[in-house]
Amino acid sequence: VDNDDLQLLQDADVGIAHNMSANIKSAKGVAPVLAMNARNLRVGLGTDGPMSGNTLSIIDELGQVAKVHKLISGDREAMPARTVVRMATIGGARALHMEQETGSLETEKLADIIVINTRSPNMVPIYDVYAALVYSAYASDVRHSIVNGRLIMRDRQVLYADEEATIKDVQNYAKTIANFVADFGRATN
Repeated sequence: VDNDDLQLLQDADVGIAHNMSANIKSAKGVAPVLAMNARNLRVGLGTDGPMSGNTLSIIDELGQVAKVHKLISGDREAMPARTVVRMATIGGARALHMEQETGSLETEKLADIIVINTRSPNMVPIYDVYAALVYSAYASDVRHSIVNGRLIMRDRQVLYADEEATIKDVQNYAKTIANFVADFGRATN
């Protein structure tokens, strides 16, 4: 992405998903998010799924985003923790053009909240909440999840889905895909 591309993105008011783990794994480079943020583009954090980044956890992305942007810019002040958390919350909503409905805790917005266990050994001590979330939190520290005001996970237990059945369904579907790919490969050879 060069300056002309950034201008096109800005002019078209494009939403951008910054998928750091997927880009690192595939050696595709690092998006110029510092320049994008300087232009106030709609940048949110994404994961790109298990096929390319091997994660669906935004929390796992936080530290990577902060650290890699510091590294590539050579500036330890680049991408502060508060900026990364903003990209993961209201930034994601802005990327989807949904910032009026979600992305921050405000009256009339959807109540999407996670509760983090701040007493896990990796989280102690906390000097700065944003830094602790970005550099210390693990996905396993999420204790409760609330979506649109409805508690969907309490004490790490999913309340409205059969997690084991879902895992089994995904594993079976993965076998179907693997068989299809193998059959396709044999047919084209």
